[in-house]
Amino acid sequence: MSQAEIYSTPHRIIHWATAALIIGLVPVGIYMTSIPFPPDPDANPAVKNALYEWHKSFGLIVLLLAVMRVAMKVTQGTPPPVPTLTKFQRVASAATHHLLYVLIFLVPLTGWVATSMCYGPVNLFWTIPVTLQLSGQPATCSVIYRFHFGGAVVMSLLVFAHIGAALMHLVIIKDGVFRRMWP
Repeated sequence: MSQAEIYSTPHRIIHWATAALIIGLVPVGIYMTSIPFPPDPDANPAVKNALYEWHKSFGLIVLLLAVMRVAMKVTQGTPPPVPTLTKFQRVASAATHHLLYVLIFLVPLTGWVATSMCYGPVNLFWTIPVTLQLSGQPATCSVIYRFHFGGAVVMSLLVFAHIGAALMHLVIIKDGVFRRMWP
């Protein structure tokens, strides 16, 4: 496989950093929302608050990585599709990637908007204030959080499909697609 067919090192770093963060953020998000609030005897507000802060901060980093990724794609381009892909594989790959790009923006953005509206402040790792100057009613925030959660569910399913397709190319098809993004 020629160098022109492999993603650049910055592309690969951002891809894998984004993947690791998303794979970590989803279970943390599910767990943190399952921790009860006081006065429930099982409540642990310190753990709940810490998990929310980590989740918000890393979610904002995913959004920043998404911006960087699109900027690199626009300025540097990406390798062309592998010629051995079938038409179905090209369409499925393009659709999955485009939807993942949309969700990598929308999921953190909806979380940031809803939290800023009703549950601020939003700080990056407890220190840098990044609260959006928005106000809203709890009912509005609840709707936005449902979009945040639904987007995260769809994104998780697409990530599983993406991983499955990558492994299929590595183990079964053996056409070099996997190596294009592997570090």
